[in-house]
Amino acid sequence: MDGLEKAFKAGRIFRVCIQTLNYPWMINDLKSLVKNIKLKVDIPISASVHPIPKDKIVELFEVGVDNIVIPLDAASKDVFNNVKGVKAGNPYTWEVYWKKFGEALEVFGKGKVGTHLIVGLGEKEKDLVETIQKLYDLGVYCGLFAFTPIPKTLLGEAKKPSITSYRIIQLAHYLIASNTLKLRDIIFDNEGKILSFNIDKRKLLKIIRSGKPFQTTGCPHCNRPFATETPSEMYNFPRKLKKNEVKLTIKQLSRRLKI
Repeated sequence: MDGLEKAFKAGRIFRVCIQTLNYPWMINDLKSLVKNIKLKVDIPISASVHPIPKDKIVELFEVGVDNIVIPLDAASKDVFNNVKGVKAGNPYTWEVYWKKFGEALEVFGKGKVGTHLIVGLGEKEKDLVETIQKLYDLGVYCGLFAFTPIPKTLLGEAKKPSITSYRIIQLAHYLIASNTLKLRDIIFDNEGKILSFNIDKRKLLKIIRSGKPFQTTGCPHCNRPFATETPSEMYNFPRKLKKNEVKLTIKQLSRRLKI
């Protein structure tokens, strides 16, 4: 707690993010932790939770959580069922998650409710973009992750998404999140892969060269370094991109897009 206070007052950190597990007394633990942090330092707090009853969402808001994240993870109902729902032996359903987004928005308001999407779970790029558009239409912001296989887990033998595909999804996400274009402005092939964006080429290049689409997304000030990357291959940059990194992202995108 002392470290949080010193770092916040020195301008070294700007937010606390609390990731939770699903166990019976989790909400009590979370509320206690939030209260203790707030007694020490008035720092913004995000909490990532599984779908919880609306009255518990209200309780988190009342104790000082200012951003709530309900991680959807999967970009389609079928993928959700396979990796997070019934087929994976869990009680979660696609429909309940979307219901909880609505309830959380009623409590926290637009721009204060977020979710996560993991790229590379078996979905199509079109699935991802359709879900991203639906989320932002609701007022739910989205943090992107690249799937990272962990040995000896259910998906331990699966592969990470290609960096080209991930860059294109990052770009599509940025264009939608910034209200630069809509789903209808994205052209897909028969396999659901993104072929191009219906946007002025000079404007698109300017956005790409800014590097912003490829920085970590999520709650305000989120950088989350090395959550889904290694020092040799950055999927999400936790800071402003350097010139050579911008050139690299353009090269990665140009494997598919005409830019």
